[in-house]
Amino acid sequence: MGQIPEDVHTTLRVGGGLTRIPPQEARESIIDPPSDAPIRRGLRFSPTTRLLGQLERLAKARFYIRELTDDDVISAPGPESYWIVAQSVNASSEIEGEHVQAQYLELVLAPRSTIREEQLDAEETMRLKTTRSIIDACYWALQYKDPTIVSYEFVMDLHRRMFLSTHSGIAGKPKSKDVWIRGAGYNVKTLPPAKVDEALKALCARTTQQFVSGHDSSETSMFLCAAEFVCDFLVIHPFADGNGRTSRILSTYLLERAGYHFARYYPLEQVILETKPRYYEALFQAQRRWYHSDEDITVWIEYYTSSVFEQWERALRRVREQSRREMPR
Repeated sequence: MGQIPEDVHTTLRVGGGLTRIPPQEARESIIDPPSDAPIRRGLRFSPTTRLLGQLERLAKARFYIRELTDDDVISAPGPESYWIVAQSVNASSEIEGEHVQAQYLELVLAPRSTIREEQLDAEETMRLKTTRSIIDACYWALQYKDPTIVSYEFVMDLHRRMFLSTHSGIAGKPKSKDVWIRGAGYNVKTLPPAKVDEALKALCARTTQQFVSGHDSSETSMFLCAAEFVCDFLVIHPFADGNGRTSRILSTYLLERAGYHFARYYPLEQVILETKPRYYEALFQAQRRWYHSDEDITVWIEYYTSSVFEQWERALRRVREQSRREMPR
């Protein structure tokens, strides 16, 4: 294996979860496909019986969750929605090892907290500031109702809003150097900077077209479109930092636009946090032949679907428990 250049890199922190990746020689993958769109004809994955079953149950859940409440819990800022979004953002940051400690999270949630910001060190203060910015950016994204479902400009603006107050040098700007993802047995060189703009614009245009088609006809699955978008976005890795957290907000946003409103009741990020080794392994396996004729992203589609399915089951349990508490005695 050749020497890895000292460019920008992300260190994976894989801990916890249901499975662990055993010690091994680093598996290297260099992302540089011949096209800015999938070459494989038809589906980019192989549907399994279990996958089809989960998709069918999620489709039913999509309509069931709509009937639970008329309140737009997430997109309308308020105490309940703020807490849900804060949980999502902090779990997403914890996946990257950048979360706010539980005893300090109340500084984000409660302006009149008993904890004072001057008690925090520089790193904790920076994380707290970032968390606030990402929460605000998440609200902004979930209120975005433009007919163009997702565009290059929307993605750049989201990242800018997330990190402008803490990382102004990279906020909303495509990466200018090669970015490697290292750690936990992986060495992955993401898409070269020179190809980011073209690939991301093509991905956004294709996603919008598929969503419009999915809205007008049942022949296209908006859910599977969202799953593919997240995989492709993370392989493109358009930014020097913050790609994972941006992808998870975009995932929630796309699922909301598709009618899967589970994040109103339980964060998907918590499920991913608990299954980090499987999350990283699914991404690695899916990106090995990304946008080649023999591409196969089945492992990612299965992971994403099972994670959202688990999110739905937890959301439903939470709603039922809350309903029982509110019943008159």
